[in-house]
Amino acid sequence: MTNNKLKICIVTAILPPAYGGAEVAAFKYAVRLNSNPDSQVIVIGWDRTGAYGKSDLKYDFVHSVSFRENPKDAKGVLIYFQQMYHMWNCFIALLPLMWKFRNEYDYVHNFNSGFAFNRVSIFIAKILGKKVITETSLVGDDDPLSLGRFPTWKDYFKPKYLRYLFYKMADRYVSKSEVITEIFRMSEIPMNKVVQIPYSVDTEIFKPMEFNEKRNLRNKLGVWEDGEIILFVGGINIRKGVHLLVDAFMSVEKDFHSLKLLIVGPTYKYDQKYINDIKEKIASAKMGDKIILTEKNVTNVNDYMQCSDIFVLPSKQEGFPISIIEAMSCGLTVVGSDIPEISKAQINNGIDGYVFRTGDSNELALVLKK
Repeated sequence: MTNNKLKICIVTAILPPAYGGAEVAAFKYAVRLNSNPDSQVIVIGWDRTGAYGKSDLKYDFVHSVSFRENPKDAKGVLIYFQQMYHMWNCFIALLPLMWKFRNEYDYVHNFNSGFAFNRVSIFIAKILGKKVITETSLVGDDDPLSLGRFPTWKDYFKPKYLRYLFYKMADRYVSKSEVITEIFRMSEIPMNKVVQIPYSVDTEIFKPMEFNEKRNLRNKLGVWEDGEIILFVGGINIRKGVHLLVDAFMSVEKDFHSLKLLIVGPTYKYDQKYINDIKEKIASAKMGDKIILTEKNVTNVNDYMQCSDIFVLPSKQEGFPISIIEAMSCGLTVVGSDIPEISKAQINNGIDGYVFRTGDSNELALVLKK
């Protein structure tokens, strides 16, 4: 019977608890496969920060690797040697495990094509005779047009061209929305290899709450019991536009004093100057009692969604942000930037949410007032 099982190897460059949206989806997928008697799964992941090894999160199907990563890019031509060395480290880290467990999987599934770690795994998988599925998680980063952009002839001699060759070895490509599918249509990837599969939400977990339940949950989470809560969930970084939300909130709060802002997400792996600037802005405006930053990864995103009233995602770059549809499923009013990944794939402006001009905190404030 074992030979009839669906046997999957998920490769991820980020292990919990330090992960983003694509990695959350990967682990939900892995746990679901692991609980299914008709399938078996292994996860080979890069414990980049060492957080997985130090945490209490242990899965018998997870096999972690670690190797040194230079946190700073080299300058000039040295950066290309650095990139080649990094790819070599990825190869040396992945090959032993992918070879060791080669009889325990038939397919390799990448949930993020942006990392060299993931694309090297495609190359190894093809050497081992495995089928490969890879997904686009961030438009402008790991979509085929971004990966395959080589403006000058010199680019074909750089490590990024080799990584792109690895990417093109995949057997199937998963698009998360029509916006991403259109990008594939404009690329050289054959459309018979592309499948559109949007993220989904467990509506038994992400669902609206009655007022009294919401108030009890707020008390449990240690946030404000009264007032309306605006929520952000994600990494605290400039791509996510958290500073725009803070500015807009401060503007709106002057007229709506019952408003609160809850910023849920990690800060340790992002630009500390950016984060400190946000903290200083909050402190100088004496908004410490109106704005909370959790500054950590949370596993109970649904609780924060269910206790809130408005969800805002002011990103300038996304793939198919699952947080938007999670918030919708919880009955929140949803506001997002007008990037195509949100405005064309998720929110019909004025119908099931609102969009504002990307990067414009004044327009975001107007939407929040509405």
